[in-house]
Amino acid sequence: MATTSEQKTTKSYWGWLAVIGVFLLTKAKWLLVVLKIGKFATLASMFISLWAYAVFYGWKFAIALVYLIFVHEMGHLVAAKMKKIPTSPAIFIPFLGAAIGIDPNKIKNAKTEFFVAYGGPLAGLLSIVPAIVLYLVTDDPYWVLVIQLGALINLFNLFPVSPLDGGRIVSVLSPNIWIVGLLVLIPIIFLSPDPILFLIFIFGLVTWWKQFKESKNLATMKHEEKVLSYVNNELEKFKENCEFYGENEYTTLYNKLKKQKDKVSHFLSNNSGFKMPLFQEKKRLEIKKSHVEKKVLINTLNDLDRTRYTSEVAPRFDVIIEYVQRKNETERLRIKNEVTRIKTYYRTSLQTKIKSLVLYLSLAVLLAIILVYAMDILESSRLTNF
Repeated sequence: MATTSEQKTTKSYWGWLAVIGVFLLTKAKWLLVVLKIGKFATLASMFISLWAYAVFYGWKFAIALVYLIFVHEMGHLVAAKMKKIPTSPAIFIPFLGAAIGIDPNKIKNAKTEFFVAYGGPLAGLLSIVPAIVLYLVTDDPYWVLVIQLGALINLFNLFPVSPLDGGRIVSVLSPNIWIVGLLVLIPIIFLSPDPILFLIFIFGLVTWWKQFKESKNLATMKHEEKVLSYVNNELEKFKENCEFYGENEYTTLYNKLKKQKDKVSHFLSNNSGFKMPLFQEKKRLEIKKSHVEKKVLINTLNDLDRTRYTSEVAPRFDVIIEYVQRKNETERLRIKNEVTRIKTYYRTSLQTKIKSLVLYLSLAVLLAIILVYAMDILESSRLTNF
């Protein structure tokens, strides 16, 4: 069916509305709560998408598209269930596809992320098989269109940029591949300025930048963990060397921590100027470490003050110290766990990387072959009719 200029313009408007809609959904969580009422969310959003696609392409095309998207998302859902990862119902978004909600904290490593992401396009490949059989039996070109559409959707999803499945799949090899995908996407956007491509680029850039910052912040986080340990050791020494109401010892401890904080503040005030990235990385790292050290010391001093002076009776300094220790230790363990997660998330064996690469390329090649096969049939049919 030919698409008129007016239809193209309207579709573009719908595309931008979809982009805005996704942004609003990420901000307006109350709206998602309203929608996520079990299976109602999937069915309601599915019929809305079906209607939207039918307006532009007709019902036959819309049914095929929604079917292909649904099977793709069910592939993710089944893969997540196999890994015992809870998910939300699938939500359809017109002109953007569909998505299932997965808590990223439930995915512990890139290998698991690969498994869940791979389930979508793998199911997408299987969804094409009935269309191939039906075409061979009926010789109806409609089924060739379904084959082409299914191959195209799932092949596009394998593009190595997060949040597409391909970006999450290749993370098991290296998240650095994302930047290659982003660089390839730039000229594609210029040649075909589609709002969906623009949205994928923005999300992909944000995801890559977040991962890049995490890897660069490891040294700072380790230093913060070290400072928290140092502070808690000083607090422990106080508990060992004083009685319940050891005010003099408490004052000595407080002044020692305050003196350390003032020393760090003095260093930061003397190094407040701009430091050139790459050329002054050592100094930049030293300043970052000093900032987190100052933050830990200020928080500890504030906790000591707040706990001491809010007491209506003579303060039990051992109780005050224990409270601050527990608070610092909770934060230290949180940082330690986060450091471990960042260090190990993308760490996989060479064997896993090779298997993942073979599976990824095999799926991409199969989908590409099916796409070319369908395009050849449609081209032959067009020439015959001509």
